[in-house]
Amino acid sequence: MDEVVKIMARGLIALPSEVRKKLNLKEGDIVKLEVKENEIVIRKEERLYDLKGSLKGAKVQDKSFAQILQEELSKKHREG
Repeated sequence: MDEVVKIMARGLIALPSEVRKKLNLKEGDIVKLEVKENEIVIRKEERLYDLKGSLKGAKVQDKSFAQILQEELSKKHREG
């Protein structure tokens, strides 16, 4: 999907509705911008609330909550 957008005052851009729908983006969502060469990649960032229930059944041994959360975030990011 290719879309053309215009840069407005203060560097703002508006994401077309089709892009927002495809990525399930809503007002207030956080996105990550990654600059690669001459491209900008936009990814939706998972919020902690979005991960609610994702640790069900996880066996907690000697890992801290932060370690487990980081592993789950990484797993979700890889899965897309």
